[in-house]
Amino acid sequence: MSFPKVRDYHKPEHPLTPNSYGIFYALISVCYWFALSLLGIMRENALALSTSVLFGSTMGLFDDMVDLPWRYKAILPIFAAMPYVVLNPSDRFAINIPFLGIINLGTHFFMLLVPIIVTVTTNTYNQLGGLNGLESLSGLIILIGLTLTSGTFILMLVPIICLSILGFFSYAGKLFIGNVGTFSIGLTLAVYSILMNLKLFLLISLFPFMLNSFLILFSIFFLHEKPDTFLDENGLLFSNKVRSLRTLIIRYKRFSEHQTVIIICFITAFFTTLAFIQQKIL
Repeated sequence: MSFPKVRDYHKPEHPLTPNSYGIFYALISVCYWFALSLLGIMRENALALSTSVLFGSTMGLFDDMVDLPWRYKAILPIFAAMPYVVLNPSDRFAINIPFLGIINLGTHFFMLLVPIIVTVTTNTYNQLGGLNGLESLSGLIILIGLTLTSGTFILMLVPIICLSILGFFSYAGKLFIGNVGTFSIGLTLAVYSILMNLKLFLLISLFPFMLNSFLILFSIFFLHEKPDTFLDENGLLFSNKVRSLRTLIIRYKRFSEHQTVIIICFITAFFTTLAFIQQKIL
């Protein structure tokens, strides 16, 4: 099977690497959720996950094929929220906000909050990438945290196994998951957190992603600069300016690509742990 290839600019010779392997995560996970639905196991939740991720993976695959500009890519997840809104699989219309308490949005929850959560999660998750294994492993950490906190493993068992395998090969530089992967994983995180009423958990665990997006958008729209990363003669990453989370890490000390991925994963794990502790306290 021949997959499209893209340049890996964080290696000395910029080798061509197969892309869009995230399609396997999407297809395997969707088939698994459809099977659960057919067997009557958490049917509504499984159906909501499968339709939303299938919708989103199609958009991500289209993005990989035509390389959509960011202004179009940013609004695509809004449409990916439509299956969830139509299915209306949950009766939980409230959100617990620290210091403000529980706010009940009623039916506006599906028309307003769900598209916002899906759009913000998918876009911020998509922007934190570009290094071998980063997209897969950071998403895997949050997905495991969500699963442990929810107390049920059945919905995420196969997606976690699939993402672990992709993360291993992606970290080794054998493949990229592409936008089809980041869209699918981001949608999984968003929809699952809504289904399990773990929206605050998701917000806390996504803090590194949101910080990264803030730095990137501020740099692009106000400073008119991109978050460029460079390689030195020893194959270490460095940057002259802070324009993203990645450039913030390598601005003052140079790291290899794998070291940078591990650091960001540790940061993600830290905030995911904070989210887990917060959830248990509340």
